[in-house]
Amino acid sequence: MDGFVTIVKLVALALGAFIVYLAYKGYRRNASRPLLYVALGFALITAGTIVEGLLYVILGSDLLGALLASTAITVVGFIAIIYSVYASK
Repeated sequence: MDGFVTIVKLVALALGAFIVYLAYKGYRRNASRPLLYVALGFALITAGTIVEGLLYVILGSDLLGALLASTAITVVGFIAIIYSVYASK
């Protein structure tokens, strides 16, 4: 089961990194500050997923602590994405 979770986390990392790359590339091309916040938000959401796996599987943290840490990072990522929508107005 741990192997399957690791594979899913790696797929999430790859997809998240690709979205961050595309958003950052768009920011650089258009000098659009909201796209920078989109890239930051997706980077944090991706990091939250990876932090959960690192804390729980590799470092042996309890599941509740790992979920709390990943959720907090993910929430900050969502806030950055929401800010990117309202900052452009």
